[in-house]
Amino acid sequence: MTVTEWQKRLSDNFSEGGIIGGNLLPIFQTEDQIGTHFLVDTFKGHDALINSFMGFFAGTLRVARLSIGEHGWPDGKANYALVLAYFLHLFRRFRAAEILSQKGYPLDGYALMRDIKDRTIALGAIAQNFTTILKVLGTLEQPLPQDGDYGKKSLRKRKDEENRVSRRIVGPESGLAPDVQKTLKQWDDFFHLEVHGGIVSFMQEIAGFQKGTGSFIGPTHNQDAYVIYMNRASEIGWLITRLLPYLQAPESAFGRDWEMKRMILDESFRYVAEDMIAIGKHIGEAFIALVDSKFSFNQPFHYFEADGSA
Repeated sequence: MTVTEWQKRLSDNFSEGGIIGGNLLPIFQTEDQIGTHFLVDTFKGHDALINSFMGFFAGTLRVARLSIGEHGWPDGKANYALVLAYFLHLFRRFRAAEILSQKGYPLDGYALMRDIKDRTIALGAIAQNFTTILKVLGTLEQPLPQDGDYGKKSLRKRKDEENRVSRRIVGPESGLAPDVQKTLKQWDDFFHLEVHGGIVSFMQEIAGFQKGTGSFIGPTHNQDAYVIYMNRASEIGWLITRLLPYLQAPESAFGRDWEMKRMILDESFRYVAEDMIAIGKHIGEAFIALVDSKFSFNQPFHYFEADGSA
């Protein structure tokens, strides 16, 4: 079979209305509509907050890149490039989660938030000098050129460091109150349920059958799914907002206007957490404790070469 024949057979058998995969057209339309309905019309506050955050995040990365283009890489800061790349990847992953949510797949975006959460906590530990970017990446010291187990050893080292950091930031070595640790553990476990097996989204499908609402092909119409995603996006967005000054190679490199806007974002995220407390959700109180304890940094806060000695 030639490539042309292979393509023609697919076209002949799977075209609807002259379009290959034409049965997807109604789903495409619903995906375009659902984001407007839930994220723009229904949850206007979240839409304003998260777009403000993502725009500010993108602008901050742009300023950092332009500074490098103009002045070069900062002297005496060998790992700044790695940290900048880590932030860039964090932005792309967060943006991918947002696109999934906007297209009607909020719990798929939520599953991506698990990795974003882990990376953000790792950056927080670096900025507290609890660890280093090389340890977080699982870099081995003086690897043998022909070491066939390098990948496995690096993965093991990265996992070990991730667990150590987690204990220090949110776990038994964090110094956080036991009830706060318990709530944050439940918060983490809920990510785990969706990442491994899609349990949260699967249970929502079953609940839809039980209520007689049925299940929709394509994007979800379940409002609870959007609420879950939005709450976690706000929490993790707050942590990232706290970390952005670390991208400043010299002190106050981004200027007073940038810092003023960052503080507005910070206060806006705190407002959301306080609103969670007002409706009886302990995660709001626990998250404020986490931010105030582990994502408050020595001033002036700007980039430094972490050595993990704290």
